Amino acid sequence: MIRWLIAILFSLQAFAAAAQDDPTQLPWGQGFPVLVRAGLSFVEVKAINENEGNFTATVDMRLRWRDLRLAYPASQASSTGYIDYKEDAAEKKLSEIWNPRSEFGNMNGEPTFKKTGLRIYPNGRAELLQRTTATFNTDFPLEKFPFDNQLLTVEILSRIEPTQKVQFDFRQEELEFSNTRYIKEIDGWTVGLVELAPTPVPSWRGEMNTGVTVGLAIKRDQGSLLATIFVPLFSSLLIPLLALWLNKMEDGEFTVDATELTNISIGGLFAVVGLNFTVNSSFVNLAVGDNPVMRLFGLNYFLLGLCIAIGIIFYRFNTVKKMSGHYVQNELFVYMNWAIPLLVLCTATAMVMMAMF
Repeated sequence: MIRWLIAILFSLQAFAAAAQDDPTQLPWGQGFPVLVRAGLSFVEVKAINENEGNFTATVDMRLRWRDLRLAYPASQASSTGYIDYKEDAAEKKLSEIWNPRSEFGNMNGEPTFKKTGLRIYPNGRAELLQRTTATFNTDFPLEKFPFDNQLLTVEILSRIEPTQKVQFDFRQEELEFSNTRYIKEIDGWTVGLVELAPTPVPSWRGEMNTGVTVGLAIKRDQGSLLATIFVPLFSSLLIPLLALWLNKMEDGEFTVDATELTNISIGGLFAVVGLNFTVNSSFVNLAVGDNPVMRLFGLNYFLLGLCIAIGIIFYRFNTVKKMSGHYVQNELFVYMNWAIPLLVLCTATAMVMMAMF
């Protein structure tokens, strides 16, 4: 038994020595997991495409780790205190040493621009800086549209080793590096802060790979949308109400023909359908979720249907008068003229206020 233990010990030592001799293998000198400090700065956001669920941006990714095998005498460093490798020289050096071999997990296609820089310090600390211009997939939840806040996310992943051996992490320096100091504005959006969150991703055999999600918080500028969407939606609610307000009673009879009032509601129906088509053409994903705009459209359709039914049943055939008499019809008519508009106003206001807060 002792012989077996000694043999295993020597085997592990031989494996560790071989790993140390090969600079491309995982560094063993500081224990596991090897911590890689990850940060990402947004340099420019060129386009946001909500309908396709992506955005195009230029980002600077910085990864920092320490490998004692990279240590060298301080006298060999340049005046800046490190050895600097740029572009082709950086790519060549990365192929000769261990590095986390990071990737963007939500990048759509190939980058249109990529630039790499590598710095190695005398104490063995390596700093990889990579500027990339690419399109990234992200979700745009629209439950509170147009009062919504969105998060433009970039996922930094490493799939070479499980989290027990390699782990992305961030500290205050990474939080300070991850910013938007280059971005002045984004058309239609107000730029907020950058958020970092650890996001391990599933690997094979039940293991997990390390990852960090960096998100740029943005708030929609809803001024123009309030004018182009909400004003027409609230205005269209008045169309079926005209079918109630334009009629009146004299000597127990309605003075306005039911056909004329019903035509007002039918015309309003076509107007709402046209507005619905226009909004859904501009914001495709609005139609497949629950949000204030779709709720207001639903309220419009319900009110139009209700007023068409009132025009036919109440005005055209005098059903209430025939069933309950003139007095009940008169009281119900007065009640509908204030109760239905008040209920509609309260419901529509509540739908908007729920999205705002």
